[in-house]
Parts: sequence; structure tokens; C-alpha cells
Amino acid sequence: MDNCFVACGCDDYEGITKSDLDRFTDKIENVLNDERGRKLFRNFMHTSKLHAGRRALAVWENIERLLNYTENAESGSRSHSNYLDDVYLLLDKAERIEEIDFTTMERLTTALAADNKEGINEGLQLLKVEATKAMRREYSAFRDRFLPK
Repeated sequence: MDNCFVACGCDDYEGITKSDLDRFTDKIENVLNDERGRKLFRNFMHTSKLHAGRRALAVWENIERLLNYTENAESGSRSHSNYLDDVYLLLDKAERIEEIDFTTMERLTTALAADNKEGINEGLQLLKVEATKAMRREYSAFRDRFLPK
């Protein structure tokens, strides 16, 4: 257990290995694509009172969930309706993130209005990139905190 690194100063002391931490401080995608990395990043933003970053992370996680959404054939149109409602709710939350490009939001809104599944997925992918960019300052602070001096 000597390679374990207790990374956050909060009440949740889940161990993170040094190799995990090295990977998490390489690039933001490494943190976001790992569940433990996101948890560490979220805890860091919480303890550092980085509210805008936490909102962007919540949007990013919602996008990830929606991109992995598979329509249940038994649920039919109700399931699709719930999916569309979830995307509209996501748009509402994303509007509150200053760094997200309006054009990206508009593109997703247009695809939603046309009920274009491919366009919605493309819009969600673009919005995910925008949400990632919106967390760049928080990620920089995260790296400063966890990179060896």
C-alpha cells in the first residue's frame, strides 16, 4: 500500500495510486474518462470552491450519459420522449456555463427541433468538447495541486 496516494483533503479518502495521479495530471481527458479521476477532480473543485467547474463537470457527465443512451425497444416513444426531455434539460444547464459557445448550443437545439438523432449526437459531442474546455482553469489548478513540486 506504499504506492497509494491519498489525494483529496475531503472526507472521502479513496486511495489513488501514483501512476493514476501521473495519468490524471497528463491531460484533462484522462481525468474525465476515469470514474475515480472524475471523483477526485470533483472533490478537488468542491474543496476549492470552484463552482463553475463543478457545473461544467455535471454537464459533461450528463452528456456522457446521453451519448451512451440506448433506446429500449419495449419503452418505445415514451423512452425517446424522455431522452429528448433530458437533452432539453441539459441545454438549460449548459446555458449557465459562460464558456460554452452559443453556436454549439444553437446547433444542438436545431437538431432537437428536427428530432434528428444523428444531429443530436453530433451536437452532444461538440457540447462535450465545449464543457471540457470550460474546465481548463479548474484543471490547471488541479494539476498545480497534484503535480510534484
